[in-house]
Amino acid sequence: MGPNQAAIISVKGLSVDYITGPVEKLHALRNVNLEIAAGESAAIVGESGCGKTTLAYSLLKLGPKNSVLSGDIVIDGISIGAAKGEQLRGVRGKTAAMIFQDPGESLNPVFTVFQQIKEAVNAHMSPVPDDGAMRLLARGMLKDAGLDDAGRVLNAYPHQLSGGQQQRVMMAIALSCAPKILIADEPRTALDVTVQAQIIKLLLSLKKEHNLTLALITHDLNVAVMLCKRVVVMYAGEIVEDGMISGIAQAAHPYTHALFDIIPDMRSGRREFRAIPGSVPDLRYPPAGCGFEPRCPRAREKCKRIHPEMEAGARCFFPYETRRIE
Repeated sequence: MGPNQAAIISVKGLSVDYITGPVEKLHALRNVNLEIAAGESAAIVGESGCGKTTLAYSLLKLGPKNSVLSGDIVIDGISIGAAKGEQLRGVRGKTAAMIFQDPGESLNPVFTVFQQIKEAVNAHMSPVPDDGAMRLLARGMLKDAGLDDAGRVLNAYPHQLSGGQQQRVMMAIALSCAPKILIADEPRTALDVTVQAQIIKLLLSLKKEHNLTLALITHDLNVAVMLCKRVVVMYAGEIVEDGMISGIAQAAHPYTHALFDIIPDMRSGRREFRAIPGSVPDLRYPPAGCGFEPRCPRAREKCKRIHPEMEAGARCFFPYETRRIE
């Protein structure tokens, strides 16, 4: 975020605990601080279990009942923690919309696509369009989302659509009330490679056309680089690196390096997928030191004992100085 840009998403000191037993908690997020400017595109990247989806859900107060939040979240000037009822409903869908990870689970199987778009528009638009105007509006939304056969899709049930069509319907619903912010949680999940590429191209087009602020949740740095100008890397419930793509290309944190290294490099002839040895720590018992220490090739004794703070965009005592990723 540039020095003269206003934050449309502001997260300060956010921690989220999941209550898993009478005295047991899973510390899903720990003191997360993040600002995203209006019109900015930011990718939140990390392995499964690093906290990125918890962060996305927390932005709109969509966490499960066993989650306990502390800290402050402000979306376009509205404090999400204090928002209730109509004010919270106004943020969800109208100010900020979300594309969920699995469209097959997010769409209601007993309602047609038209009924589901109509429900979203009715919740936020005033005056509510009549059915004729609503159908024209819905057709336009579906065409914007890349569905040329919008007339058929409008009357279809979710099970009659392919995974790629379902994802496009989710995008149309998300954009139905002209939000300022789009939060996309792994929008390529369960899609084949060709459809994944189409979804990426569509997201780029929609962001530009609607001047959206985009918060993209992904585990794939390739997708992050294609869709966003900024990358926020999460590990063990914390942000460990944050920077523009040009800066991330010279990644400082060893975990960011590891994420780049697992991507096949066709130019060098390395086609195999690699894995990062070890696993994310058990967040019921967060480590005293750096969470990445057991997996880190640069770790030293200090990393086991002392928790690193963010410095110069990275949470690491012994960061890489330079490392060019083309």
